[in-house]
Amino acid sequence: MPQPYSADLRERVLVAYEHGEGTQVAIAHRFRVSPATVCNWVRQARQNGRRRPKPHRGGPAGRLGPAELALLQDLVAETNDARLDEYAERLFALTGKRVSRPVMCRTLQRLKLRPKKIYGPAVRRKRVVSDWVSDGSHQSIRPLGGA
Repeated sequence: MPQPYSADLRERVLVAYEHGEGTQVAIAHRFRVSPATVCNWVRQARQNGRRRPKPHRGGPAGRLGPAELALLQDLVAETNDARLDEYAERLFALTGKRVSRPVMCRTLQRLKLRPKKIYGPAVRRKRVVSDWVSDGSHQSIRPLGGA
């Protein structure tokens, strides 16, 4: 994710515009920002008197509250060999709150819980077959299934 522009850059752009050092487009090229960015900063300074960016709001509140998080910790302590889908289904059965696999994964990471890794049928390990000569010496190794 790109970083926001610094407050110092915003202030220098606004000062340059207020001193009439060029058009918005010229100032944008000079400070290497988008002309729309200069336009927005000038508009915000005019309308609201705001010369600094708004503070970050932190995003929406989490779907799982403290009670659900404690319950999830108990579920992982009980059976740490379940898949993310299974944890989500158990949590839904107990609380009525449905969460997706990615949300479950991020929640477990945030709680620093590491359940066992269980590989499903989609994950297969590469098996190797050896061809042996009749006298017991090794001739070649090739992956199973040809090639």
